[in-house]
Amino acid sequence: METNNTKASPVNCISPFMPVHPGSILKEELKARGISQKDFARRTGLQQTHLSALIHGSRNVTPAVASKIESGLEGIPAEMWLRLQNSYNVDIQRKNVRTSMLVSGYSFRENPASVLAEPGAVYGERMRVSLEIPASDRDLLSAIALRLGWEME
Repeated sequence: METNNTKASPVNCISPFMPVHPGSILKEELKARGISQKDFARRTGLQQTHLSALIHGSRNVTPAVASKIESGLEGIPAEMWLRLQNSYNVDIQRKNVRTSMLVSGYSFRENPASVLAEPGAVYGERMRVSLEIPASDRDLLSAIALRLGWEME
C-alpha cells in the first residue's frame, strides 16, 4: 500500500500582508444586511461601545460574543467567528515575526530609521537611510525594498 507523503502546498502557508480582524467582516455583513450597529447591539444584547470596539478591531471575538453574534446574524455560526478570530491572531503573530526578522535576522525594530538616518537626510516626508549588510543578503533586501516601495541606490 502506497502512502502519499507530499508536503503541504505553499498556498496553505501564506499569511496576508495585512491581517483582517473579524470585526471588519462583521461590519461588512451588517452593511450587506442593512442592519445598523445600534439595532444589532440591541438585538444581541451587546453594549454599543463593545460592538463598536469589536468592529474597529480593538476588541476580540470571545466565545460569549460569538454566541451573541450568531443569535443576531442568522446563518453564521459562532464557530465561524471564533475561527476568524483565531486566524487573525495567527496572522498577526506571523506578521510580527516577519516584521522583526525582515532581513536574515536584521531587525528594523531594533534599529529604527531615525537612528540609521544620515544627519540632515530628512527631506519632507522622506528620509535617506544607509545600511551595511552582507553581500549575500542584497537580493533579499532588494526584494523587500521593492515590495515596500522603497528606492535603492
